[in-house]
Amino acid sequence: MELTDIKEMRRKQIGIINFLLIMLMALFFIIIHSFDIPFPVFYFIVGAFILLQAVFRFLKGASTKSVIPAFEKVANYERQKMGREWDKQRKMVAIWSLVLSGFMFWQSYITRGSADDVVKIDFIFMLIIALVTIGLINICLILRFRNIDRSISELDFSGYTWKSNLLGAFMGVVIAFIFFAITMVYILYTI
Repeated sequence: MELTDIKEMRRKQIGIINFLLIMLMALFFIIIHSFDIPFPVFYFIVGAFILLQAVFRFLKGASTKSVIPAFEKVANYERQKMGREWDKQRKMVAIWSLVLSGFMFWQSYITRGSADDVVKIDFIFMLIIALVTIGLINICLILRFRNIDRSISELDFSGYTWKSNLLGAFMGVVIAFIFFAITMVYILYTI
């Protein structure tokens, strides 16, 4: 694949991902603003959504088929480039989705007595969190793209799944700290 084709494919991929993220976040804001959703129900719905994604990933297996043609092209390219690590990575994403789904169901279970507490959002705060989230997702995607696109052979990906999981855990801690700091600053300035 030519370098210009790869750049165009990556541009489309980032554009589609950002469009989907913005649409999902807008839908989330509209639903939360329009309906009184108790926390247990909210956690259950999120857990069910993530579980469906995980099951779909497991059922899909090693297939690169996608409803969005650009994603199918990316999957074929990355599979060819990464070899076995591509399959390992997809399995790990599905496993982490199951873990996250289980965590959401657990949250639903432990908050079941708080049916009077409904999910409310402060629009400014959630907008800040959404923008930071989109920024962080884009940074992570660009770093991943550079790593994959600059590789020369499958040997470059030896242990890639393990390393990316370790980096993901580290980034998760950093992101949690960033969100905690944003929350504290926002609370202090709104009091």
